[in-house]
Amino acid sequence: MFNFIFGLIWTAFVTPIFIMCLVIPGEQRNGADMDLFLFTFFLVFELIGLYLLISGLKKIIKDKKTKKHGIQCYGIISDIRVTGASVNNMPEYKAMLHFFNPETHQVEIIEEIIGFDYDKYPVNSYILCKYFQGDINIEGRISESIVPIEIKEYLAPVRQKNNNSSAGITSNGEYVTVDGIQYKKNQ
Repeated sequence: MFNFIFGLIWTAFVTPIFIMCLVIPGEQRNGADMDLFLFTFFLVFELIGLYLLISGLKKIIKDKKTKKHGIQCYGIISDIRVTGASVNNMPEYKAMLHFFNPETHQVEIIEEIIGFDYDKYPVNSYILCKYFQGDINIEGRISESIVPIEIKEYLAPVRQKNNNSSAGITSNGEYVTVDGIQYKKNQ
């Protein structure tokens, strides 16, 4: 969704400028060399905006198809990482998700963007999802008691591995957790 909105804003800003470069007669600018330079310059920006717009739209369509045709499955969050995008200095996060694929009956790993709230899906939390053609949508966090026992057995090694990790940092970077004990970082 971020790519689509950003691409929409980008394209809405660049397109009028690009059109003005094509419409204003060349004599009022500095001749044909300047025309070619401006055309090329704004064409690059226009193409970047269109790329972001189209890639965002493809992701939205893929998510809608998964929501409509997806098969319900269970997963566990194994890690949360920053995507590199941010809005108002708030980083966007993606979850590394181990899920039991109902089509292959195996545990698979996939990434899904979870937004700007780091604590929405804590590591080791069970989630309900929908899977369709290589795409997954997270429906929400669920209690461990809701997950069927046979699926929990497939996901248990992932949870065990995550529980054995020795250190972690909170989303605000203010505290460090070492062997389950939280310490405040010296600034």
